[in-house]
Amino acid sequence: MREKAEELLRQLVLLKSSPQDEALPIVRFVSERLSSFGLEPSRHGDSDRPAIFARQGEGGVVLSGHLDTVPIGEGWTREQAEVIDGKLYGRGAADMKGGCAAILLAAEQLANEGVPFAVCLTLDEEISMNGALSVAQEGLLEGGSAVLVAEPTDFDIVVREKGLIQFSIRTVGKSAHASMPVLGDNAITKMTAFLHKIADLQKAPEDPYEQLTLAVTTISGGTQVNVIPDSCVAEADSRFPPNMTADEVLDIVKERLGPSGYDLSTLHVLDPVETDPALPAVRALHDIVGTRAQIIGVPYATEMVMFKKGASTLMVCGPGEPTQAHIIDERVSIDEVVRAADLYQRYCRRMTKST
Repeated sequence: MREKAEELLRQLVLLKSSPQDEALPIVRFVSERLSSFGLEPSRHGDSDRPAIFARQGEGGVVLSGHLDTVPIGEGWTREQAEVIDGKLYGRGAADMKGGCAAILLAAEQLANEGVPFAVCLTLDEEISMNGALSVAQEGLLEGGSAVLVAEPTDFDIVVREKGLIQFSIRTVGKSAHASMPVLGDNAITKMTAFLHKIADLQKAPEDPYEQLTLAVTTISGGTQVNVIPDSCVAEADSRFPPNMTADEVLDIVKERLGPSGYDLSTLHVLDPVETDPALPAVRALHDIVGTRAQIIGVPYATEMVMFKKGASTLMVCGPGEPTQAHIIDERVSIDEVVRAADLYQRYCRRMTKST
């Protein structure tokens, strides 16, 4: 199994799948592999970056992962798909082709055994999550006992994710020659004053997993060094706990900024999502993973939030360290991929017997 896991993971990593890459090669590779198990994969969502869905039998666990990655970037000291000391390096190794490899390995064995289960693999998690949303809205998750997302968690079990709101602040001024600023109205100066008013919200809280966080992440303004800028735009990313809403976050920001002098626009919103840790499906997974696994919440969002539109029992548990996501020399342990494949098989069998 270990050699098989290494070869499959190597193939997935070498099939580049960032937003700048053509998705069809990896879509074809995964679809053909699922078909070889006797499954009938279908495509959903955006045609150029579809979600691949396949089911065996009725009900069962839905094993979910995303095949897309962020761009490789520069500064790597390891080759793509290079293996050193039992760890495979490459973009997407941890986030999350390691989890996808484990799903495919588990799917082959489950298909041979006739165990009911489903697989959902998407190609747009890093940019839109439209594939996961389409699968949920089309009712493909209905009747399933649980949805298990194989993102890297170091085998902890995630049952709670914070909500997300991204927004922009725009200030408008008047251009003039920089030697005569009195004739203009500096939009950047206005922006710095407003950003100062929300500085307290940008301080790291004692518990970022449970409390509101906010970060100003981009800022742009001005056209030339000797011209007073007439426009400035800053973008911010805020994560909020399940007991808050996106509107409440905006109300807090508006209260700090005041009633006028800026335009505030919402860019993107994701709801928080939470599964009751006392549910039998969660307890069953915890029994299988082992008592060392923690049942936790996380500050980031996965496709779990999109799946809540079609299912109620949602969890995240997978191989690899979450801190490996999006970094240079990203890696995952091949042994962890093998362990995840075994855990997913056992969980699917267990949930079949319990329903």
